[in-house]
Amino acid sequence: MAHAILAFCCAACFMPALANPMLVMSIPARWHGTEYVPDPDGSREPICESCARQLLQRFERDRLPIPKIVREADYFERAYHIAHDQQDS
Repeated sequence: MAHAILAFCCAACFMPALANPMLVMSIPARWHGTEYVPDPDGSREPICESCARQLLQRFERDRLPIPKIVREADYFERAYHIAHDQQDS
């Protein structure tokens, strides 16, 4: 059985983080010299759990649509604390 985990620097706060590559939350951004900058036309770049929770709060506050998977009670546990099982792909 193989597992995958994504190691990355958060595109929002630049802190190192780990996540399930199939579930990690991401934002549109582009690389600009030494950091990511927001860019609506940029590629989707992963964000850490802390930034993802802040983003979810903003979506809830602004009554923006939240993807069904993110509304699941165990989303953050699965996305940021459990490796992706390659056999589930």
